[in-house]
Amino acid sequence: MEEIIKKITVIGGTGMLGRPVARELIRAGYDVTAMVRDTGTAASKLPEKVTLVDGDLASKKDIAAALKGADAVYMNLSTRPDVKKYDTFIAERDGLENVLAVVSQINGDADAGRGTGAGNGPGAGVASDGGPGAENAGSYRAGKPVKRVAAISSLVHRYQGTAGFRWWVFEIKQWADKKLREADVPVTVFYPSSFMETMDQGGIMQGHRLMLVGNSRQPMHFIAGSDYGRMVAEAFRHHDESDQFYDIQGTQALTFDDAALEFIKNYRHGPLKITRVPMWLIKMVGTLNSEVNYLAHIMDALNNYAEPEPDPSVWKKLGRPKDTMVEYTRRL
Repeated sequence: MEEIIKKITVIGGTGMLGRPVARELIRAGYDVTAMVRDTGTAASKLPEKVTLVDGDLASKKDIAAALKGADAVYMNLSTRPDVKKYDTFIAERDGLENVLAVVSQINGDADAGRGTGAGNGPGAGVASDGGPGAENAGSYRAGKPVKRVAAISSLVHRYQGTAGFRWWVFEIKQWADKKLREADVPVTVFYPSSFMETMDQGGIMQGHRLMLVGNSRQPMHFIAGSDYGRMVAEAFRHHDESDQFYDIQGTQALTFDDAALEFIKNYRHGPLKITRVPMWLIKMVGTLNSEVNYLAHIMDALNNYAEPEPDPSVWKKLGRPKDTMVEYTRRL
């Protein structure tokens, strides 16, 4: 039986990377619901056609309400610079686990209601070791209410373990990736390169300066949020019972230095200058400030991670990215 995804619940839709996904899902004709903390604030950030539902990732009841009637869920969860390693609730870890547990329960309830769910009733698939559905990986059957779970990860987290690099934030990403692969529902995981939005929305632009940290040794295939959103929307069209994993990259390879020069050359709202901050200084300040420590680690990884070349089969399936850094910057 062929299943078509029509209704998608987006979690984390109001952030820098969530907004373009929500917009492109709407443009592609999906019925989109966004679970948000504040519907008033979210209304100004998301398209009018997005249905807004108040909810908290710490509440499985809220998640279940947001997933009511959904064919699929897309999660844009990350560990922000202000999050501490020993916080009791971290969205990318605990929020993801809650969503997977709720999906397992919704699908298990549907099985039980049809009389086909022996051992798959409410809460079924929630492993005693805390991993939802670990023992049921690959057991998905067609006809369940929630047909697919999709989530954003990153390419650069694969730098973990290279040249002695270890970071607890990347450990969470590795954990999340494992949990998604073990889920008892088909999953799609996207591993994007650096986003062009990082230049103007991600903290690099400070007034009329671009702050570059350390030495950018490796090129990245920067991707625009709009291109990423279109590829996410297209991926949902390719739903089947298989798990799907996509490296999402743009067509142009640039180091941060190259990207900054392209950005400066094409930025239309006043002159910009580059300010360079040595890595040793950021690391030193990071010993006293957790958010600067976050910056030191992410920039260390981005500066040194050697991305693979783009896989042409991904572009063939999901569409070739349209934007270069020049085109992105000229639209600002």
